[in-house]
Order: sequence, then structure tokens, then C-alpha cells
Amino acid sequence: MPQKGFTAIVNKLHIHAMRSSAATDVNAGQSEAQFFDVYRREPSGSMTFLDRLLSFDSALDYCLAPTLH
Repeated sequence: MPQKGFTAIVNKLHIHAMRSSAATDVNAGQSEAQFFDVYRREPSGSMTFLDRLLSFDSALDYCLAPTLH
């Protein structure tokens, strides 16, 4: 996954700002994001997609929730 655009790291979860283009979803800056994807970094270093949320605040709340992801 390219590392351009806005990414916030909360514990082992990564919030990526994303937007839709004509063909696919692409990384975006925080102010131009249409949604935020949440990923978990695995011990192997790979990223596992967990959820797509419409605002940064809801993505942050998701990462801070006291449940295991």
C-alpha cells in the first residue's frame, strides 16, 4: 500500500484518509478525504483492513474503543 496521504497511527491501528477517483480509491490528505479506512498492523508487518468510516472522529473512536480488533 502506498504511503502517500494522511495516516494516523493509534496503537497498532492505522487510519488512512481516502477518496474515490474514477477507477479506484486512492490515498488523500486529511482535508480532502471522503472516508477513512482503518487497518491493523499484523506481527508480520502486513496490514489487515478492518473498517471504513465517514469521518476521522468516528475512525478515531473506533480505534480507541475498548474492544479487540
